[in-house]
Amino acid sequence: MLRHLYHRERIARTLTRCVSTNRTQTPAEKGKRGYQSDSAPQKLLNEHLQDKEAEELIKGYRSWGYRHAATSPFGHSDQTSPLTEILSNSDDSKLRKVLDGLYCGGIGVQFMHIPDTDKQNFISDLMENRPVLSEEELVRVTQTLIRCENLDNFLANKYSNLKQYGGQGAEGTVAFCELLFNLCPRNKVEDVVIAIAHRGRISLLTELLQLPYLRLLKKYGGDREFHPDERSIGDVLSHLWQSADLEQPSGGNVHLSLLPNPSHLEVANSVALGKVRAKQRLKKSAPYYGDSRNSPLALLIHGDAAFSGQGVSMENAMMSKLDGYSSNGSVHLITNNLIGFTAQQGAQCSSFTAGDIGRMYDVPVLSVDGLDIHSIYQAAVMAIEWRTRYQEDIIIDLQCYRLHGHNQHDEPRFTNPLMYNIIDQLKPLQDRIVSDLVKDQVVPEDFVKTVEAEQNAELSSAHKTCADYTPPRMCFTGNWDQMTQAGSDLTTWQTGYNLEDLRCVGVKSTELPEGFQHHPTLNRAHINKRAKMMETGEGIDWAMGEALAFGSLLLQGYNVRLSGEDVSRGTFSNRHVTMYDQNTGDPYTSLNHLHTEQTTKLEAIDSLLSEEGVVGFEYGYSLEDPNSLVLWEAQFGDFFNPAQVIFDQFVVSGEAKWVLQSGLVSLLPHGYDGNGPDHTSARLERWLQLSDSKECTADTDDVNVQVANCTTPAQYFHLLRRQMVRPFRKPLVLMSPKALLRSPDAVSQIAEFGPGSTFQRVIGDSAVHNNDVKRVLICSGKHYYTLRNKRNELKDKSTAIIRVEELCPFPSSELQQELNKYPDAGKFWAQEESRNSGAWSFVNPRVKNILGHELEYAGRSECAAAAVGVSKVHAVEVKEILNQAFSHVL
Repeated sequence: MLRHLYHRERIARTLTRCVSTNRTQTPAEKGKRGYQSDSAPQKLLNEHLQDKEAEELIKGYRSWGYRHAATSPFGHSDQTSPLTEILSNSDDSKLRKVLDGLYCGGIGVQFMHIPDTDKQNFISDLMENRPVLSEEELVRVTQTLIRCENLDNFLANKYSNLKQYGGQGAEGTVAFCELLFNLCPRNKVEDVVIAIAHRGRISLLTELLQLPYLRLLKKYGGDREFHPDERSIGDVLSHLWQSADLEQPSGGNVHLSLLPNPSHLEVANSVALGKVRAKQRLKKSAPYYGDSRNSPLALLIHGDAAFSGQGVSMENAMMSKLDGYSSNGSVHLITNNLIGFTAQQGAQCSSFTAGDIGRMYDVPVLSVDGLDIHSIYQAAVMAIEWRTRYQEDIIIDLQCYRLHGHNQHDEPRFTNPLMYNIIDQLKPLQDRIVSDLVKDQVVPEDFVKTVEAEQNAELSSAHKTCADYTPPRMCFTGNWDQMTQAGSDLTTWQTGYNLEDLRCVGVKSTELPEGFQHHPTLNRAHINKRAKMMETGEGIDWAMGEALAFGSLLLQGYNVRLSGEDVSRGTFSNRHVTMYDQNTGDPYTSLNHLHTEQTTKLEAIDSLLSEEGVVGFEYGYSLEDPNSLVLWEAQFGDFFNPAQVIFDQFVVSGEAKWVLQSGLVSLLPHGYDGNGPDHTSARLERWLQLSDSKECTADTDDVNVQVANCTTPAQYFHLLRRQMVRPFRKPLVLMSPKALLRSPDAVSQIAEFGPGSTFQRVIGDSAVHNNDVKRVLICSGKHYYTLRNKRNELKDKSTAIIRVEELCPFPSSELQQELNKYPDAGKFWAQEESRNSGAWSFVNPRVKNILGHELEYAGRSECAAAAVGVSKVHAVEVKEILNQAFSHVL
């Protein structure tokens, strides 16, 4: 913040010194929007509205002008659109000249596809009343761009061995951002969440978000970017993040948050959208409270090749207008270098522009000349005005160029020689502006040298002292100020709850308003069943255990957000957390009506058919609000596959890389029921492999991810409550049940939920006498019931079955206590998964290295797929693995 204040004071001094004070402003109208605009073109158009030929010409430009717009530094345009024929039939050269300037100049806009005349008129009004950028703001932005270029050059010279992903040629991105941020206060936007890939990221961090040069250069020198007390492995330079409250020249503060990003392009955008959604709830703005004022904004900065090429872009677009995922409109800025890594524009997408995905969901798409600051300013005004008015997305396709290759060491001419022949002749945006400012005597000729000299002094000082610099603590502030990083013990948390309140939650979970016509089947299968559970305190099933967890957390002041495909009913028609009136179709969520003064809410959101976008969204939501239990449920366990990049790059590694915690719960239905290779396995082995669990020493609470495969509703209840009662957050991946949802075996009694009860990482066997045991079967999840039923069938008293309810962190101490009861018994790991799947390869070395026991294996043999697809073969396999487990008594 101190550096920011100094930065603003320095700008003010520079402006006072460099801008001519006696120069008269260009005459312009100052409109109701609070900025200057030139309305003369629109007045001329209005004069022609009664002329049918002129009206057709105006409509032609509005519909097709974007295809002729001079927005590309390489001169690309389309001369074959319908506008060409319309022009051939028009003789009004004066009107054509005006329309050329409006619709075929530095901005081309696609908006006539939007099926709403009010929105069409709004865009045409913004196009035809062009805002005028003040000289003061023009100089301020130019100064920022000079500093960006100078910083890129400094880093390339001082750290020539490191790859730089500078923004040279695309400086318009920073200009757009600065102009947009300054427009935010007057549009009642106080909070902006930004997602951007590597290109130009460093400049944005330092020159707009005020990342200290000391911290930046310390990282460039090979040191950690976090305070020593913040445990982290760090991340590469192009993934740094920053958050700051910045005072804007227009007046008012804007909180800017630039999210960390992996090198997997576009995936950070869904994270940003989820974070914005959570901010909107916390700030009590729309969509939660129907008030769009102070509504946080997502600014999503894309690469052209990535935006058009990555499928998650469409997923995010399709979420944008859905009730459960809307973020009240995002500004999409495409930094369009007109090239991928090496691929030319024609190899990137099949549409006319990289932003044409906007046509799919009826939002405006602006193609903008990235070398024209006035077009950039107009685009920024249009973006914030559109979002303020309609609370919908807008796409800005900023067409610019990339001075170097993918990085400064890459040779782009190998594949794009003609493009780079043109680039060699192009002047960057700041040079163009400075030339005009000097010519108009707005700034002196030494303006650039003055700005660079001031910045070089800052950089030189930071470079000399950065080795001794200790970065301040960045994490666990704001909403997270009551949180901390996990400790070095494996702790047990009291998660039981008052039984009277739980009974009340159970009853209320099916209570409906008078006149509500629920589906009649729910009487027997849901409402009456739950009433009996609460009356007797017995037979509490999985869905009821979940409802008790949700309700008790709501009573304690936590919010709950559950999303995924079909979650309100449940894939297996098991949950019915939201019921629907059979006459009106209106939904009703009973847990949101536990008492009259309830302010906490359960959101049960049936998602679109998306995994990557939705999981990223929910992860982003969890980053913002530690006091909301956020859950994502896969329709079937293996449906997490399309979201693998989110899990890999964010969920399981986010805290290690960026010291950003998430308590996201992933519910993955898992179990071998003879349903074939798909819909069977949630790939337990992958989650265990992704963990940083220790193979030779005992785990603590500070693992990167919790992986559980529990066996009872009470255990599930305690797992969910444990997520919230601890002073830290960790992701939880749960192998949730399918067959057990209605199994009479997998039930709990009310006492197991009460005060003093807690989650048991390991559950021993009370059904056998220790001295009689000849074999110990260690297992996890649903397979326990298969083993127990077989043991009962055999009337076997010599086999103990131990359940490992949580695999990571590995419960070595609890498991050792149980194994010590049977010192002479043979010990097996039993699983229903194939040998190259499941938990075998995870459990075996830990039992050997930490506990000192040798395990034998009882389970399926290796298999290329998750499961077989032939029911008879499945039945044979079940028989074989049970024979292995009970070979000593068969």
